Amino acid sequence: MEGKICQSCAMPLTSEEMFATNADGSVNEDYCKWCFDKGEFVEDCTMEEFIDKCAQFGEQAGMTNEQMREYCAKVFPTLKRWKAA
Repeated sequence: MEGKICQSCAMPLTSEEMFATNADGSVNEDYCKWCFDKGEFVEDCTMEEFIDKCAQFGEQAGMTNEQMREYCAKVFPTLKRWKAA
């Protein structure tokens, strides 16, 4: 599990309890439960809208909100969810 991150928000997936679920209830190890639940993304939004939302959690991640915005803008385009968008 080391090094695994959510392929939507880039949050480190540090425990199995953080994993999302597929429509059939099975575990989905690509996404966290806050981004993906029961086979669907929790929020239907653009990558830019999601960056705006995630930027407000900078302090929780140990950075300023502007640093968080810059990080998200750099990393999100490399993630599975946003590559297909």
